[in-house]
Amino acid sequence: MNAPLWFEKVATDMRLPAPHPAFDCSPSLVAGYAELFDARHPIHIDAEFARTSRFGRCIAHGPLPVAKALGMLGDIFGVALVAMTSIDEWRFFAPVFVGDVVSVEAFVLDAQPSAGGSSGIVTVEMRLSGPDGSLAQRGVARLLVRRDPARGGA
Repeated sequence: MNAPLWFEKVATDMRLPAPHPAFDCSPSLVAGYAELFDARHPIHIDAEFARTSRFGRCIAHGPLPVAKALGMLGDIFGVALVAMTSIDEWRFFAPVFVGDVVSVEAFVLDAQPSAGGSSGIVTVEMRLSGPDGSLAQRGVARLLVRRDPARGGA
């Protein structure tokens, strides 16, 4: 795991550092998601059905890329991340097809210290793009992030 990204190292308008590698919405990932959440709509798992749909092929469940992208925040912030306080304004602009490689970018929109000073709320915009670079999803997450205990944070 990378070194923690403590609250005092976060600045408005910064691009969050790696890790936020691209990920593959492979057939096995989509099938596992369908099984885990009992979400077996044929648009996601039945190629014959999907061919007759407006998309022409299977698409990943909308929340699957959201979950993968948000999960990366734990890797970016490490032990400095206390909790996610909200997910807001998430929008779906284009389908993510089964087999697509999705890239993720994350930017800090705001960072406000909390009362007490041991942490702060970091507002992050996440942008997920399909293999052609077009925007597939965009959303905002608010995170409670600790200050560095070595510098007086609790």
